[in-house]
Amino acid sequence: MRTRNTTRAAEALFITQPGVSHALKRLRVLLNDELFLRTSRGLVPTARAEALWQELMPTFERLETAIGATPKFDPAKSDRIFRIGLPSSLDVWVTPHLLQRFAREAPIANLIVRSVSYLDIAEQLDADRIDVGVSYFSELRPWHAKDFLCMQGYLCLFDSRRLGIKSPISLKQFVELPHVLTSFSGERRGVVDDALARRKLSRRVLVTSSDFASVAVYLKTADALAVLPEDAARTFAKALKLATSPVPIAVPKFELSMAWHAKYTQDAATSWFRQIVKEIVLMANNS
Repeated sequence: MRTRNTTRAAEALFITQPGVSHALKRLRVLLNDELFLRTSRGLVPTARAEALWQELMPTFERLETAIGATPKFDPAKSDRIFRIGLPSSLDVWVTPHLLQRFAREAPIANLIVRSVSYLDIAEQLDADRIDVGVSYFSELRPWHAKDFLCMQGYLCLFDSRRLGIKSPISLKQFVELPHVLTSFSGERRGVVDDALARRKLSRRVLVTSSDFASVAVYLKTADALAVLPEDAARTFAKALKLATSPVPIAVPKFELSMAWHAKYTQDAATSWFRQIVKEIVLMANNS
């Protein structure tokens, strides 16, 4: 109807000219009308074609507007629920900053925090239990997207008054004291044990827990220390009046990344959410 020409119609639809002709042939059979007649002035629509065009054109225009429009998201007016997956080592310092950002930028939006680890992040994303997860990821699936955030190191965390020691602790103190170990899998061995083994040393693991927050509380009643990701260690030290110290042995840093299901990559609301999560993590890492 717009071009009155099958070749130009094919170019507009990104199909071949024979494809347009075959489609027109099927429409003629379906509607029992010629629809377009060849004349000396080119293709001319029949009365049935004109009537159909007048009836359908508003619908086509609405479709074009909906498909061509750039999705917009206004956090200040949204009551959307955002779901983030964090291990407790990140939850304790990321979520407070998130709540502050929500209060300023999205006051009627809602936040759900779910506990995740590298063991279950893929399942949580696929089940739509979370919009985004932040952690160390050993393996994701092809339909997941990932954005590297920063490298994280470790600090020792302990109750200096209870143990009668001060920072920085020595390697001798480090191996002589019992340790509280955080482990998502429940294994009693981690990166610290690998580092000690390279020096032909070992440590005594008093207890293992998958919850970083629990580990910090244990240190208030146990004559032990723990090695935690540095930002979590600083947060717990401030909240529970504990002390931190550099780890007296070389322990490799780990990669902290953000992951989400690729189907939400272009979603305006989750894009905004991912951006503020990224800003919070990078701000803390650089402070």
